[in-house]
Amino acid sequence: MRKTLVILGLALVAAFGIGYLALRDDQPPRPPDSGKPPGAPALPYKPGGPLPAQAADIAQDLASSDAATQRAALTPELDQALATGRLLPEGTRIDLRKNSWHEDNGYANAQATLTKPGKPAQHILIGFAKRSTGWRITVVEVVK
Repeated sequence: MRKTLVILGLALVAAFGIGYLALRDDQPPRPPDSGKPPGAPALPYKPGGPLPAQAADIAQDLASSDAATQRAALTPELDQALATGRLLPEGTRIDLRKNSWHEDNGYANAQATLTKPGKPAQHILIGFAKRSTGWRITVVEVVK
């Protein structure tokens, strides 16, 4: 009787263990804990290089008070895809992060903080494409 109870107990523990492992695999993977407090978004990039001056200038043009200057900062493809007029409201600031430049094969990105008047600051990623006239912005994405 005692031997049967021990075997039954081991079988029950094994069944629960297998069930736990099977259910655990159905859970979506969690991102690694970076040690940063919640609300401190950061991309999982290694530190980059310094921003080229021309790319930094183009990023600042995106926050210009002149709509034509804002649009000239974009690749022609992105400019055509967006509605006409201003892209960002007057008084918008873009603060680029030092050493966040990552470049590969004519494309690059940099991290920045976008602050629109009366709105909380947003962490953004700016994508660049190399054109004959220099770096142009091809995408701006809010990092959540």
